[in-house]
Amino acid sequence: MSHSTQLLPHEFATRATVRVLIVDDEPHVLAVGKAVLEAHCFETLAARTGEEALAIVRQGLQTGERVTVVILDLTMPGGASGFEVLEWLRACDPALPVIACSGYFQGDVRELCQAIGFVDVLHKPFNLETLGVSVRQAVAQGTEAAVFETSYSLEAA
Repeated sequence: MSHSTQLLPHEFATRATVRVLIVDDEPHVLAVGKAVLEAHCFETLAARTGEEALAIVRQGLQTGERVTVVILDLTMPGGASGFEVLEWLRACDPALPVIACSGYFQGDVRELCQAIGFVDVLHKPFNLETLGVSVRQAVAQGTEAAVFETSYSLEAA
């Protein structure tokens, strides 16, 4: 079975909707990303700024419609950088998996991004399979983290 045809675990898929938030200042990247993710049957939200992304994540936490994964552009001229937005998102929802995305990667950026808390790194332009695999892996990591936090808090109680 190829990566592109793997599905989320059945028990997870029946319990929750996967909500993916794409944060990018370029409208065409948002449109393409949304189309690709919806082709993978993910509910997709879009934000053009870090502030807008943070508001969406906060609203999801308040309404019980939590964002499952964020795909975050690292360079958004005129606003907060992806690194700043990552800090804001971590403060709001520490277990939220965030994928770095940029068209301007050099050298050791993958290792640097993962060292500071991104779960994966995508190079733009991304394709259907790469984006789908990255989101699935991030969802799986987020699910494992949530299960660990729940079991840890139950043991501590």
